[in-house]
Amino acid sequence: MSDAKEKKGFIDWFQGAVLADRYLETVLADWKNTLLLLSQAPILAALAVMVWGNVESGTPALYFVMTLSVIWLGCMDSCREVVKERALFLRERMFNLNVASYLYSKARVLALLNVVQVVIYAVIIHKFVDTRVPVGWSIINLLFSALCGTCLGLLISSSVRRSDYAVGLVPLVILPQILFSEFSIDKDNFEGASRWVFNLMPSRWGYESMLEFADSGGSELTAVGKLMPLAAFSVLFLFGAWFILRRQRY
Repeated sequence: MSDAKEKKGFIDWFQGAVLADRYLETVLADWKNTLLLLSQAPILAALAVMVWGNVESGTPALYFVMTLSVIWLGCMDSCREVVKERALFLRERMFNLNVASYLYSKARVLALLNVVQVVIYAVIIHKFVDTRVPVGWSIINLLFSALCGTCLGLLISSSVRRSDYAVGLVPLVILPQILFSEFSIDKDNFEGASRWVFNLMPSRWGYESMLEFADSGGSELTAVGKLMPLAAFSVLFLFGAWFILRRQRY
């Protein structure tokens, strides 16, 4: 019966709003965990300031670290948010829980958390480091990366059966973004399969967008365009999570 009713629409917006309100209450009630998640942003920003605080201006390495840091934050925010309530999800699936609405509720609340983290992170760095990028653009750029990391975390959380497995998988999706980057080898040296993997790394696009905006001869339109793959990855990750959860039953 639940399948039949879900066919009325891909997403039930009213149900999604109700689920988002419930989830937000849960997040606020667990204030210690929420505070721990929020504290990661100023800590990572302070570490970046310690490294680049005495540098005359922002460097490509700083842009990469900023991008990778917020992807990490987004992924850690969400990697346990589905699996930790798997039993509840499966019970509610028996009573016509719309999977797309469920994921929408998670993404909606986690996006608010991303905004707070990104603003804190970007403002602290811009306060002490000359990044050569306007703080407003940094926030927009990093928010795209953080949301992509959040959607990746939801995919991970939907794919495992235990929270510790989800946390353990996060480094396995973050480390390749360092290996397959311009900070390992020059991007022109990526060929064949490695080139494909390089192009599929979300960190590449957030970093190149930041670098394009910082370049005095760069194009703002090109910088915005490089954020589009991050949006596409976010949608793809959410669709993957939806596909996995759609098939789960007691």
